[in-house]
Amino acid sequence: MNGFITMIKMNLKLLLRNKGYLAFLIILPFISVIMLNTNMEASGGDEERYIMNELENENQTILNVVNTRLSVKVYDCSQSALSEYVLEQLAQTGSYRIYRYKAEPMDLDQAREKALASANRNIIGVVIYIPENFDAQLLEGKESNLVVFEAAEDGRINLLKSNLNSYLQSIESYAATVGYDKTELISLLNTSRENEITKDMVSIEVGDTLNLTKKQQAHSTSVGYSLAFLTIAFLFSGVFIAATVVDERENRVFNRVLLSKAHLGNYGLVKLVMVLLTVLMQTGLIAIAIKLIVRVDFGIPFISYLFLVFFLGLIFNLMSVIIGVLTNNVLTSNYIAFLIWCISALLAGLYFPLDGASSWWAKVSMLMPQRWVVKSAEMIMVGKSGVYSMYLLVVLGYLVVILSVGLMGMKIRRKD
Repeated sequence: MNGFITMIKMNLKLLLRNKGYLAFLIILPFISVIMLNTNMEASGGDEERYIMNELENENQTILNVVNTRLSVKVYDCSQSALSEYVLEQLAQTGSYRIYRYKAEPMDLDQAREKALASANRNIIGVVIYIPENFDAQLLEGKESNLVVFEAAEDGRINLLKSNLNSYLQSIESYAATVGYDKTELISLLNTSRENEITKDMVSIEVGDTLNLTKKQQAHSTSVGYSLAFLTIAFLFSGVFIAATVVDERENRVFNRVLLSKAHLGNYGLVKLVMVLLTVLMQTGLIAIAIKLIVRVDFGIPFISYLFLVFFLGLIFNLMSVIIGVLTNNVLTSNYIAFLIWCISALLAGLYFPLDGASSWWAKVSMLMPQRWVVKSAEMIMVGKSGVYSMYLLVVLGYLVVILSVGLMGMKIRRKD
């Protein structure tokens, strides 16, 4: 027993003297907590979905790519009630993000030049030009002179054109009904708008799908970014533990340990204790950092996040140690750990949502430990039951596989 404790103390001293180990023990977890403190939620919330964005100047940059709505820039030279009606109807669909600039009168060639310049400087799909005489054309019973310039190849542009045609035909129909009287037409349009059926979106969960609100999606994104930093911290702190195994083999310490009263089981147990202590220290530092740094709600309870993170750390730290045992080379272990971080974080969807991903990607992502953390966090957000037991079973499965591979590797290395 004394030898066991002595080995733990010696291993811990060696690790704590290593600056690289301390960096992954302290610095990376703190950076991950900073990502939790980042408010990923789009400003304005869901109410912003159905409004127009007014541009203060013509060259104001449009770079908003938070969601999948088509960005549309509008040069409104008419600035009339009818142009307002068309644009509001377009915004109310919820499929487009409308950016309107109330422009001075210009001809079609000038509008085309401005549309081209806007497309080159901004992330937009369409530029709409509404001429100064837009109202006059419609009130004279003529075809609308509104022009749509395509700024990108996007299938949603055809839908936008269809929506515009529908609104313009409604105006033309109402105008004919009231004898092309502008006052009566505007009154009729306002009445029709008030009598429109209101949209109420009701989400229905099918199977294992989770319907998250916009706020919950933002929280899930923050957790994902945080896990990306934690993954590399867990992997490389495990590499430093594995490095002690490699050094002990090269310096014949491993052989001397086996020749003493200690046996292979004790030696392996010491390394497991080092993994456990490392994860406990990292989780403790994360807890302290959250209390000191995080000033926003990140979607799940504080204890739940620590619970999920602790077992994720256990998986990746242990995985790195096993990789070091099997490769018996620190440099190779570093390369493999970095490769695992890159691939697993990408496949797990830590950088982007997997809602639109292909079915094979979604299935492969479930092999990544981080994906189960994100999935568990989302289930906690929506109040699902049985989350913790499910997560523990998944963790147990990972640990059984990793430990089995590790034990076989240590036996093979011992024979060598």
